[in-house]
Amino acid sequence: MNKSLTIGKSPSCDIVIANDYVSRHHATLSIVGNQYVYQDLSKNGSTIGGRVIINEKVTVAPGTEILLANRVPLPWAQIYPLLPIGPIYVGGGVTRVDNPQRVVGQSNQASASNQQSAERPDAWIYIVGFLIPLIGWILYFVWRDEHYEKAHAASVSAWIGFGINLFFTFIGIAAS
Repeated sequence: MNKSLTIGKSPSCDIVIANDYVSRHHATLSIVGNQYVYQDLSKNGSTIGGRVIINEKVTVAPGTEILLANRVPLPWAQIYPLLPIGPIYVGGGVTRVDNPQRVVGQSNQASASNQQSAERPDAWIYIVGFLIPLIGWILYFVWRDEHYEKAHAASVSAWIGFGINLFFTFIGIAAS
């Protein structure tokens, strides 16, 4: 049984993907230990879990969403029979593997990049950090003539939200 598969649009590949964006020899998928290792070999790259890789190796869990050339899904249903890790059960159109592994970077550089992306704040922090000052300043101008204390509290909230937004923006910039 093979311990490695080639993926691409060339007829010589183990898994042939007929798509203009996919390279002739786009990637390899191997079993190392008890894990799948995906290696991109292409000019167009691949997307794994939202992260674009070009000419990198990463360890992936069975069924991880991998987009060849950042567009074409990797056909896991074709891979499992050719390169099984463990017992595979097919039922209800979903393939499940008994021993799924989490996505981990193969190289130190990939691991550091994955860790940095995990430490970056999510988009909701930026949205809240924008909305709090906006709402606070709007309320300040609405209340400033009739309700000075409410206007002052809204203004303070706006400035605090603005500061939080700046803080997380600089953390996000420093992490990238």
